[in-house]
Amino acid sequence: MLRSFPHYQQLDSMDCGPSCLRMIAKFYGRVYSIQNLRE
Repeated sequence: MLRSFPHYQQLDSMDCGPSCLRMIAKFYGRVYSIQNLRE
């Protein structure tokens, strides 16, 4: 069975990269804050 892919909405237009990384990390069982990924 396929796992559903997590969804996180961008907080602003500059959060595309961090939001994508956060979704991919969550899919593989890792949790990161958006602030941590911005750095």
